[in-house]
Amino acid sequence: MNATTMPIPAAPPGLPGAAGLGAAVLRWLCDPRPVAAPAELDSAALGAALQAAIDAKLVCLLADHLLHNRADADLSRAMCSVLGQIVRANALHNRLHYGEAVRIVEVLARRDVPVAVLNGLAYTNLYPPGRLRQFTDIDLLVGAADLDTALDVLAELGFTDQGRGAHTRRRATGDALTPTVSVDITTSLGHTADPAGVRAALARTETSDGPDAGEQLPVLARADALWHTLARLAARSRWSGLADAARLALADPALSREVGAEVPELVRAGWAVLHTHLPDLIPGPPVAGDGPGRGEPAR
Repeated sequence: MNATTMPIPAAPPGLPGAAGLGAAVLRWLCDPRPVAAPAELDSAALGAALQAAIDAKLVCLLADHLLHNRADADLSRAMCSVLGQIVRANALHNRLHYGEAVRIVEVLARRDVPVAVLNGLAYTNLYPPGRLRQFTDIDLLVGAADLDTALDVLAELGFTDQGRGAHTRRRATGDALTPTVSVDITTSLGHTADPAGVRAALARTETSDGPDAGEQLPVLARADALWHTLARLAARSRWSGLADAARLALADPALSREVGAEVPELVRAGWAVLHTHLPDLIPGPPVAGDGPGRGEPAR
């Protein structure tokens, strides 16, 4: 539905744990700027902060912030060791998933199947140093006409166990840290399920460098990724989604201009969530114009 015929939606209800120390810590972690930690975050409060970060899948960001951005933090040697282990374990987890994604994408390319990596794995470069973004699986976007081919490729590569969804496949890795890898195939984006819009987004993909030299993956163009992330944030408000949206918006100031008629309703709703929780960070809604979701590739 064209956004010109619909009112601008109100912001959805707040994110889980939207008050108290936990929320203050999560806002601190989501903000990509070097800002001061909450004043009340001391050793006695670390338990509550850790619980909030674990629930929000931001524990690696918390570990890195405490290790490198809190000179006043009274951390024991054992605590520093555990935090360092968390960050290193996540780096290994991400590297394994990146390698698996490269393997899958290479085979799909040989079958002439356009594909883009979505969500967590696609956003790790936004979380330096050490790719601190946590995620659980590999999300891949393909066109609806290529879904069966993509599932066949996964089967050929050993992904034979069905996961949580009809188009999720898993395989055992033999790795003690990450015993299984799951791949979720989708044919829609957060802001559009229109096949033409999905094809256009696949035609605009960019490449993202991996943790190892020479490894690259196709990811959504920055504007497409922002719209997708904002729509997902509107549909399900999560702190990790808030962090993704903030980093995508700040990475390109041109994405933060005056809203136009072509911005889908869910994108505007997601922007409202983002601005509600980080009001001093994001100046305005995303640019419209000839952006993603219009059905034609950018020229």
